[in-house]
Amino acid sequence: MISERDVERWFESSHFRKKCDWVCVDQPKVIQAWVDRHFIGQVLISEDVEKPNWLDRFPFTEVSHAWLTTITQKPSHPGIMVVIERPTFKVSDLLTEKRVLLLDGVQDPGNLGSILRSMVAFDIKTLCVTDDCVDVFHPKAVNASSGALAHIAVYHQKHWEDWIKTSPVPKIVLDPEAAFRVSDIKRKDAFILICGSEGRGVQNSLIKSIQLTPVCIPMGDHMESLNVAVSAGIALHHLTRV
Repeated sequence: MISERDVERWFESSHFRKKCDWVCVDQPKVIQAWVDRHFIGQVLISEDVEKPNWLDRFPFTEVSHAWLTTITQKPSHPGIMVVIERPTFKVSDLLTEKRVLLLDGVQDPGNLGSILRSMVAFDIKTLCVTDDCVDVFHPKAVNASSGALAHIAVYHQKHWEDWIKTSPVPKIVLDPEAAFRVSDIKRKDAFILICGSEGRGVQNSLIKSIQLTPVCIPMGDHMESLNVAVSAGIALHHLTRV
């Protein structure tokens, strides 16, 4: 069983989170998504909340509501938290993936969570992230994903860097200075969409070394750039619509 102190450390330290092979989830929609996938290993529940009907399927510990509120810094905490095994995915599955989103240097966990929601909305199930990205399982990213994370396979740079060098799938990168628009892309059955950070764009040297097709999202004269989550959502909409 994961101790309460370890749960506290998980919320306190990003370094500790990266070393863990487990993740804490406390948003009801996200919890339900993981319940349906039978990934839950432990439940922490306040003694003053109604017990869900699935609770008897998992080991659980009663804790104080005040403790949950304190460690998560959520004044209106729902009173339940689950601990799940950090999901892992087969690198060999990348060989057959046709629609992939790759993020480079996205640091805001809220933006990352919003991107996950757009991915599920547009039926994109594979996410690759560079080493400079925020942890996909950051508490704020998990919450902002509103359950979407449970439906996405996540690959870190050490898993995809060999694959992307040889993959025949077109690599499309968002670039506000590009001559072509994302809506100009004709072949939509296969793509790797690459999005950099809002301020710096794509900085990863490996990505910059491969052949890319830069595309832009047209905007009015009074705006230079869009939020990365908004940009990713717009681009995915264009690339996946019939």
